Amino acid sequence: MKIINKQAIEANLPDMSTLMAIIKQCYIDFSDKKYVVPPVGHMPLPNGELHIKYGISDVQKYAAIKIASGSYTNHEIGLPNSYGCIMVINANTGFPEYMLQDEGILTDHRTAAAGALMAQTMIGDNSARTFGIVGCGIQGYFQSVYTCHALGINQVLAYDIKPENIQSLTEQLAKHDIELVPCKSIKALCESCDVITTVTPATSGYIIYDWLQPNAHINAFGCDTEGKQELTENVLQNASLILADSLAQCSHHGELQYLYNDRSQQHIKRKSTEFGTFLKDQARFSTSGLTIADFTGIAPQDIAIANAVIKQ
Repeated sequence: MKIINKQAIEANLPDMSTLMAIIKQCYIDFSDKKYVVPPVGHMPLPNGELHIKYGISDVQKYAAIKIASGSYTNHEIGLPNSYGCIMVINANTGFPEYMLQDEGILTDHRTAAAGALMAQTMIGDNSARTFGIVGCGIQGYFQSVYTCHALGINQVLAYDIKPENIQSLTEQLAKHDIELVPCKSIKALCESCDVITTVTPATSGYIIYDWLQPNAHINAFGCDTEGKQELTENVLQNASLILADSLAQCSHHGELQYLYNDRSQQHIKRKSTEFGTFLKDQARFSTSGLTIADFTGIAPQDIAIANAVIKQ
């Protein structure tokens, strides 16, 4: 088995636009049942969690098994808050050919590419394109860079409960000529933005429907485990369209876990569909009004980016 380190992986990453196209196709292939994806493995850690995602596809040479783990207190001892690696397996022989010791960087890039893809798709040619992010950690950085690239903007409105996170993100984005504008509250951010990305580990909803612009789009990333939540129920109830990377995953441990299977909320299910179904035939769907993209992260993203890195 060949071991590829983080530096070599970064050197082989596709550019942002190419990676967005790769992720788009993997969503379409996933919804077209071209991937076999077992349920996600979750294991709680004392200060964080560990996820195992894996699968195989008839459109990729390699299958993949990804382990992603982290602790929210690692920064206190000088370690990254998240880590990861991907074992890449030849789908024909079953032989493990590569170990990608990416330290979580592939997850960061494929997740940010997905957010940028959905922001670009949903906002269309809206000339306002005011983008805000709640949560200024690692994903706050990657989501900001990718989404600004996708929307052709160079300003981000941001909120975080820790002022030091805002300062750090300000410095990081300045290297990309992106201006960060701090917001005093989440309410102020919501009232000002037509694209909002949430990347926090919250366990209760903090985005309120009445704060949102009529045609806002929300990329909700933080809720990727049972018990997490970033959007209040009235946001989902009033959305015109809810998109899910995987309806099975999102209804189990995404934002949809709270309403999708509630028999008294059947309208939630009727207005929900998968990214791939939507991206394959956008003309079938109306995107006017509030729209939501619910991200739990799916194995096809990991399989697709792993195959892309190896091919480069």
